[in-house]
Amino acid sequence: MTLVPVDPVERDFAVRLLTRFLRLCESPRTRARMVKLIQGSTGSARAGRMLYRMINRSVLNPVARATGVQSSAMRTELLASQLIGLAMLRYVIKVEPMASASVDEVIALAAPSIRATLRG
Repeated sequence: MTLVPVDPVERDFAVRLLTRFLRLCESPRTRARMVKLIQGSTGSARAGRMLYRMINRSVLNPVARATGVQSSAMRTELLASQLIGLAMLRYVIKVEPMASASVDEVIALAAPSIRATLRG
């Protein structure tokens, strides 16, 4: 197995992206709204677009600006789909052990796939 060195910018982006997203999902102030948006996105294309725009505006764009990471529209969509899938698994379907894992564990497990998406 060949190990690919992790670019510090990609590492920072992945961790910051996941941290920001999970804070929205975990915060008592925003959790109910996030779960409602995620649940609603499965039955309505309009709600799905609203969720995607919210993730773009509130999570992806601010982290990209802060870290200087630029990504194609296709990769941005893939990143959003990873975040939505993670939230669906953790907060809506509540699949164990993901549902009860600590935020730090989730970040450690999900960050490599975020970095892989950035690399292409």
